[in-house]
Amino acid sequence: MQERYLGDIHDYFKFLFLKCISTSLKKKIGLNFYLVDPREIGKNEVDKNDGEKRQFLHKPEFNKLDKQIISEFMLLKKKSSRNICSFTKNTHLRHYINFYDKYLHIYNRREWFDNSIKFLKNEQIIFLDPDNGFKENFNGKLSLKYTLKEECYKLLKNKKVVIFTQFQSFNKHHKKYLCEIFKTLSKHKLRPTFPIIRNRTAPNTFYITLKPKNCLLNLEKLYESYKQKNKNIELIKSTDFISEN
Repeated sequence: MQERYLGDIHDYFKFLFLKCISTSLKKKIGLNFYLVDPREIGKNEVDKNDGEKRQFLHKPEFNKLDKQIISEFMLLKKKSSRNICSFTKNTHLRHYINFYDKYLHIYNRREWFDNSIKFLKNEQIIFLDPDNGFKENFNGKLSLKYTLKEECYKLLKNKKVVIFTQFQSFNKHHKKYLCEIFKTLSKHKLRPTFPIIRNRTAPNTFYITLKPKNCLLNLEKLYESYKQKNKNIELIKSTDFISEN
């Protein structure tokens, strides 16, 4: 997550989802932003001109879904207004979400993540929000844009439900791409729980869930309820992959 993305269409879908889940469970959700400074990744990252998909702010169908989020996001249209710490301190979403908004640096990753576990110790569900998604191993600056398998292991060991953002590959059909992600996760004994949430934006994002052993939380029912409220998402079930293969 980078500050320039604060309040864009992907953020909107994320907060709609977390607010809905929190409301249904009557408990806060933990959110780890994976907040990074693009300058630490490199010049190519700094020079990107993304994070400006904000036309949704003026569309009635999105305003109807959650007027309060839209109202707050209107204040973030200017890049100079996008400050994560200020946002997490003042947003109404703090009643639904416990935000871990400390910067991740290449030199302190393990300490940073261990501190996030301590900070979010009271939350059963932890949402991980890296720029890109899942990666097996740390391999330098670009790894700042991913959550790593070791980090998922740590949360599951602490009996946390893990949900992470995965961005769609631009050159692959979404089901083929998800199959590849699932094979990688399964290789490391990280088995996704269905359904997967597909946010139909450009590009698509997916919310992939990992549950610890003996977790009795009925996430499928929660996700089905969320689907009824937000027609802009798709629930991808295990049977969808069976029919593909």
